[in-house]
Amino acid sequence: MSTDDHARAQDFLDELYRLNGADTLGNPTQTPATRIQVRTADGQLIGEALLSARSTEETTLAISAVAEYALTMPADYQAGRGTPAPEVDPLLVADLEDHFADIDPQSYLDDVFGSPDAEASLAAYEQMVTGEWDGL
Repeated sequence: MSTDDHARAQDFLDELYRLNGADTLGNPTQTPATRIQVRTADGQLIGEALLSARSTEETTLAISAVAEYALTMPADYQAGRGTPAPEVDPLLVADLEDHFADIDPQSYLDDVFGSPDAEASLAAYEQMVTGEWDGL
């Protein structure tokens, strides 16, 4: 097992911790939904992460997007190793835009009004909903 492979496995575990930590800030007592063990290819345990249900869902979505990209554009996916990332497929961009277009802007209102800087949050929300920027 190379040092680089071990470092990549540790980086992956660290990102899982970071994702779960961000999700549990608002509710630190939530029950973990998934336990993920990270091991090297030869079976050496790097560590494990307990993920909330939302962190598990977000991780699955991220991995699904990468897998879909790798299967749909295998040459581009392989070319991205050790070289600058290739241009993003316009169909993937369109899929992402469609996904975010389906999000109901009202679902963000609790976050806007609960923000410690409500004025800045409201300005950001307005920009997101209307596309207009007033410089705040």
